[in-house]
Amino acid sequence: MLTESKLVAIIRDVDAQYVTGIVQVLLREGIDTVEVSLSNPERGYACIEALQRAFSKDQLHLGVGTVVRRSEVDRVSELGADFILTPGYDDELVGYAQEKGMEILPGVFTPGEVQKALNRGVTLLKLFPADSLPMNYVSNLKGPFPQAEFVAVGGVTRDNFTDFLKHGFHGAAIGGGLVPRRATDADLPAIAENARAFVGALGKQAKE
Repeated sequence: MLTESKLVAIIRDVDAQYVTGIVQVLLREGIDTVEVSLSNPERGYACIEALQRAFSKDQLHLGVGTVVRRSEVDRVSELGADFILTPGYDDELVGYAQEKGMEILPGVFTPGEVQKALNRGVTLLKLFPADSLPMNYVSNLKGPFPQAEFVAVGGVTRDNFTDFLKHGFHGAAIGGGLVPRRATDADLPAIAENARAFVGALGKQAKE
């Protein structure tokens, strides 16, 4: 499912009363894949439950990020999320998620981690923090690992998004540059503007 998504909106530390309105704006502007972070577990789980009630799987591809424990994989699986993301590479956790039938996008940073993920059969990987590396890093990784695809996470903005795409990234998951941390209804106009900018940039890049 994630292989079809070039843009993922990260929702972090948002009160559940605001999350449905935020996602309605994202959907209206053309972003249908969302990652709810568990950096604040209480708010994260509440948001997941609210979104599951408000939207069908045909409307919204719902993932859960900052997953670092087996217990979180269990709960996310029970909630029926479509995919999970980890901040770093944990081979045991990747294997456990696969056993549960979960699509997983593990965080990687080094060639060794990429190799371990590929040996697990995972080819779509989260490169984090993407803005800490030179833009040619992914093209260099694709030399020995041509089957790997990378989603940029960390420091992706409206100004540099297309640079990541031009340098070989499959897409990006975007947090504060799209949906501010602890966003509320007051942020909806800015979120709509950000979403239009990212979707527009993606469309322009596809034509080039």
